[in-house]
Amino acid sequence: MVKKSLVLFIVLAISSVAFGKHPEPIQRGKVAVADQNMAVAAQAAAAAGTASVDATATCSYQFTSGGTTTKKFLQYCVTVNGNIVEFQSPSGVENIAVGVFGEGYSLCDFASGLGYHDYAGFGDADTGAWGAPSLLQLNATTVKIARTTTDGIWTLTQTIQQSSADATAKVTMALKNNTAISRFVWLARYVDIDAHGTINPNTLDGTQNTAFGYLVNNPTDFGLQLSLIAENGFAHYGFAIPHPAGNPACSIGTGFVGTVTGADGSVYFYHGITVKAGKTATVKLKYSGM
Repeated sequence: MVKKSLVLFIVLAISSVAFGKHPEPIQRGKVAVADQNMAVAAQAAAAAGTASVDATATCSYQFTSGGTTTKKFLQYCVTVNGNIVEFQSPSGVENIAVGVFGEGYSLCDFASGLGYHDYAGFGDADTGAWGAPSLLQLNATTVKIARTTTDGIWTLTQTIQQSSADATAKVTMALKNNTAISRFVWLARYVDIDAHGTINPNTLDGTQNTAFGYLVNNPTDFGLQLSLIAENGFAHYGFAIPHPAGNPACSIGTGFVGTVTGADGSVYFYHGITVKAGKTATVKLKYSGM
């Protein structure tokens, strides 16, 4: 676990674009905003705003492996939109399907200033919107789902694959730029971790290559970890925020205070990527029990 200083959050991403900057969701080593509690409340409310009819936390594709008597037991479930709304590992230890089920993805396009997210039970209200999902592949270990934004700019193809060997769910996100110009984006994975079936209190944090949350001494430290599978050349970082609903895609760092303790929080793992015209950028992550 790494220690982090309080930070100045980037709330208006468009202002950074105007000066040609490619910011991080959180800028470390600076003074925190003055009234952080109000900012956190506002962003949580925005993220959980009126969802479209396409947002869902309903389990559609469930995968199980490892046997109930082994530590390698893994059971998770994916929605039609590519959200993981259940993650149980080892057997009997659930880390997502508690209260409101929150997990998904966000995309902030700095060229247009539009944000797109889908956080399952916490909705998908943002400045941009996703179109209907398309199921590309489904078998005993893999589900592959594509979604294009309603403005036609982006297509996100998610491949979520069961790995029984290490009891992980591997998530590949391939983002295609459908336009004729290069675009800088934040592409992030978000999850409301409720470690070992407990909404509060959890301890949550992130590092250069991970984002995680766990429950201390109950009677064992169980939790959920989202981690980078392999280096990809893009800026990336994991971090926690002290509320469960997530933030709009272009202000995902709002509320960051470093390590979150004794709170119902959530985590992000983001990438800062320049996606060239007509090209696809791919990142690979995995979920595992702790």
